Amino acid sequence: MKLRLGLSILLMVAIATLIQACSRPPTPQESCNFVQNPEQQRVSWKSSLPVKLYLHSSVPAEAYPVIDKAISEYNLTVGGGREMFKIVARGASGDMNPGRDGYSMIYWFGSWDKSRPTEQARTTIYWSGSEIFEADIRINAANFRYYFGEDTHFSEVDLNSLMVHEIGHVLGLAHNVTSGSVMNITLDQGQVRRRLGAMDQTSLKCEY
Repeated sequence: MKLRLGLSILLMVAIATLIQACSRPPTPQESCNFVQNPEQQRVSWKSSLPVKLYLHSSVPAEAYPVIDKAISEYNLTVGGGREMFKIVARGASGDMNPGRDGYSMIYWFGSWDKSRPTEQARTTIYWSGSEIFEADIRINAANFRYYFGEDTHFSEVDLNSLMVHEIGHVLGLAHNVTSGSVMNITLDQGQVRRRLGAMDQTSLKCEY
């Protein structure tokens, strides 16, 4: 019985390999400023919306309204009222080791990679084929101070602007150097960039 099962599995693998070998490779797509897989297909959540986000217990409660506001920018501007994102839980428990665990989590790190002291945040996306299935955001609270309100503080980073940028990565957007885009690679202290630019909205329409 075990031998027969093993042979069946080998036969299925062989058939699957043959089908894959005979199938046509995906047609490359225009990037639209998205991350692309090796076949040059844009990676995104496709129809798996809203993206369900969890706020780790490390995230201070005073940051919650700012994160909500950044999410609203996408829900209203891109989704037209349709939910692009939904926060499932705040103060979620768990260790500080982001990875493929089935939860898209936002973390607030009090210590940071010493080789990357100028990195304000890091978003990691996981995909299969061309569809994202998980994303984690790490905020660098070790090397930067953030302000949470409307007033500009020139010695601190605007958390709202940073979150709009990182949430763009969650959707699959890559960095660019276009003026007015929230996906510019740098965000200076005191700089405010909370609204999606024309290029951002055009890019997102390619997938959403």
